[in-house]
Amino acid sequence: MLLTGDNPRAAAYLAGRVGIHDVHAGLLPEDKVACVDALRREGVVCMVGDGVNDAPALKTANVGVAMGAMGSDIAVEAADVALMTEDIARLPYLKWLSNATVRTIKGAITLSMCINFAAVTLSVLGVLNPTTGALVHNAGSCFVVLLAALLYDRKYR
Repeated sequence: MLLTGDNPRAAAYLAGRVGIHDVHAGLLPEDKVACVDALRREGVVCMVGDGVNDAPALKTANVGVAMGAMGSDIAVEAADVALMTEDIARLPYLKWLSNATVRTIKGAITLSMCINFAAVTLSVLGVLNPTTGALVHNAGSCFVVLLAALLYDRKYR
């Protein structure tokens, strides 16, 4: 869906170029907020914007994405994420990276809990003394940090 304050002809031209069928043009900031609110009742909304007029809608959406390189400071401040490029084609990468980050966080928490559970069990059984228990705990923390570091070099497919 395209929500814009631009005139309907310009909006229709852009929408036709990128394949958007639902176009709302000539909107004021409060109109954009009303549209985003209505969409939020139906599901999760990601709003992408770059201007002062987009800031309230960016704040209203579940996820606000500001186009930081060309956008206003207030839009960047209102958004949850700021892309430092004008390339809207980076949005699939953003979605992919956020999914990978959530998977990594869940995996790291699971790994950490399993290591801690095993360490507590081994401590109760007398296999680990306090010093080795502390080392196992620190090793678990290191694994969590290493898993997070793997996000850095992950390749987008």
